[in-house]
This record gives sequence, C-alpha cells and structure tokens, in this order.
Amino acid sequence: MGSFFRVFSFMGQVLGMIRQNPKLLTPVFLNVAIATPVNLVLAIASYFVPNNQIVDYAFMIVALTSLYFIDYFCAGLNTSMVFEQVTSGNANLGSAVSRTLKSTIGILIFAIVSGLFDLLAHIASQQRGVVRTILIGILRSVWTTATYVVMPAMVIEGLSFFDSFKRSKQLMENDPTQVGIGIVGMGLVTWILSAAMGALAMFSFNLLSNVSVPLAMLVSLFFTNVFWSVSAYLKSTYYTCFYLWSRECERNGAARPDLAPAPLRAVLPANLAYA
Repeated sequence: MGSFFRVFSFMGQVLGMIRQNPKLLTPVFLNVAIATPVNLVLAIASYFVPNNQIVDYAFMIVALTSLYFIDYFCAGLNTSMVFEQVTSGNANLGSAVSRTLKSTIGILIFAIVSGLFDLLAHIASQQRGVVRTILIGILRSVWTTATYVVMPAMVIEGLSFFDSFKRSKQLMENDPTQVGIGIVGMGLVTWILSAAMGALAMFSFNLLSNVSVPLAMLVSLFFTNVFWSVSAYLKSTYYTCFYLWSRECERNGAARPDLAPAPLRAVLPANLAYA
C-alpha cells in the first residue's frame, strides 16, 4: 500500500520546493483571485438567464468553459514553473506565461470538453439516469486526469493538442514509472480536499447568509475555488514530475529512480526497480 500513499510524501517535497521558491505558489493565487469573482458574477448572472432550456444550457457551457479555462491555464503556468524549478532551480512567471499562451488553443479545447461533460452529467441527473450519471462521471474523471497528464507535453514541449496526446501515449505505453498508482493516491488527496473545502463552503454560507447573501456567496465560492486551485496545483505538479521522469527514462533507455526530478526522487526507494 506504500506505493498508493507515496503521493502524501510527495506533497511534503512540494512544500519544501515552495519554501525554496515561494513564487511557485503564484498559479494558485492567480487561480483563486481570478476564478472567485468570475464565479460570483456567473452565479449572479444565472438568475437573469431567460427560462429557456436551450439558453440555459448555452449559458452553462459558457460558464463552465470559462471556469475550466482559468483552472487549466493556471495549471499550465504551474507545469511550466515546476519544469523550470526542477531543471534550472529558477522558476519564472514571465516565461511560464509566454510558454502557456502558446498552448491556449489546446487548453481551450480541454476546457470546452470538460464543460460538456459537466453539462451532460447535469442533464443525466435531472432525468434521474443513475447509470448514465455514473458513466458520465467516470468519463469526466478520466478526461480531467488526461488533461493534467497531457498538459506537460503541450506546455513544456510546445506540441499541438493532438500531438500532445500522441506524445503522452508514447511515453505511457512503455511506462516504467507506475504513474497509474499515483493517480489513485492523487484521487484520495483531492477527495480529502474536496470534503474539507466543501464543508467550509457550506458552513460559511450558512453562517453569513443571515448577514449578507452576496457576502455569503463570495466566501463560499472562495473556499470552493481554493479547492479547485490547490487540487489543480497538486495534480499538475505531480504529473509534470512523472512526465519529466518518463522522458528521462526514455532518453536513457533505463528506468531508474535517480532520473526522476528531485521532489519525486526523494520519495522513491533508491533500489526500486521496474520491469
């Protein structure tokens, strides 16, 4: 079971990396600072959407795509900064923005598809399609994971959307790093974060709603966006390190823990061997 919980040790290494360079937290702060007011505006605007199913669905797609784009773009910034930190020891926001902007089209595609999955899940739940809701939820989870797995190929190597998938698939076909185990561990981490931030969001809304509903909404959305921002940060950091490790294993023709980026290498047994 140690392999599944290795991600918790990895989080400790990430905190150590942040202490060395606090600028690495910039994508988290940007995500929360941008997504929270946008989320509030969208929540208020939803009350003025005409009572028309087509218009309602169109609004949902635009709103969800906007929020996912913010989340994924900030994840792209983090991917670039983690890459720079583990390779040069000097992460820079300016170069991260420049690198991520080149991947804007691919990130937008990821955001649109994620928004569509959320809309389909909403429609299925309204129709009480339990099986369909579960299946769509699974597909949405797989797609979201793919987003963070593919992001390094897109941002670091500057590949197009489809070429990024091909590149990631190429590395995963002969994957020596057991990234799949990390996916399970990261899922557990995000579930814990979701439970904690969800409870804080509900508590703050109930506490403040008698004082001011807009304030209650703002604080509640703040905690919700903290969850999404931190979750995206951890996922993008984790999968970026695994991507860089897989790439080095490919280049060296050997699957060795010492080829992994420092935060990941520190939590791997030195004598670990892969078939």
